[in-house]
Amino acid sequence: MMRIHVLLASLVALTSPAVAANTPGELVQELSRTAHDSDQKGFLAAMSASTRRAMAEAEAMGSKLTLAQKDFSTALDESFGIGLLGGAARFPIADRKAVLARFAAIDLVGVEQKTPKEARLRLKTITKNFGDQTATEEHTFTAVKENGEWKLDLSDLTHGIIRTAIQRAAAYKHVAEEVRTGAFKDRISALIALAKAQRGLRTGGAEK
Repeated sequence: MMRIHVLLASLVALTSPAVAANTPGELVQELSRTAHDSDQKGFLAAMSASTRRAMAEAEAMGSKLTLAQKDFSTALDESFGIGLLGGAARFPIADRKAVLARFAAIDLVGVEQKTPKEARLRLKTITKNFGDQTATEEHTFTAVKENGEWKLDLSDLTHGIIRTAIQRAAAYKHVAEEVRTGAFKDRISALIALAKAQRGLRTGGAEK
């Protein structure tokens, strides 16, 4: 997944009203301003209604995924003892303000007006990595006009993230059940099975 998509996906939350964006250019200005100010509510309020609904669904699915991860870790520790690999580690909720602060710049490169209420925005983003390094990327996103205001639409991206989370949660649940039935001889075998399950392969528990 592209860096910009990862960062946007981390900003899952319900929002409050944003400053009205009467043009696609004003929308990008608002996104840049809120990113610079680490204003997560304002940034996410610039998203379309369908995006915000999808983000709420993604947040709920994210909670289920975290529970599945923790249960898998518990199953490993119960079966093989406490261990560093795949052990009962913490799964912290992302600091959304810190994620937003990683945006150094969001610039509008071009606009393709599809209809009076839909446009394709070519955005250049500069994000900060750990340390002093930065990464520059260009991607095209959809903007839609809702109640006279332009909003960024990331619903397709968010639904893709939900599907991935569902698949990952199912993999954790399946392999945790196999761990508890004694299907694996050691912790490493279970972790290999998890990796296969997350790729959609059969786990095939290792003989003891």
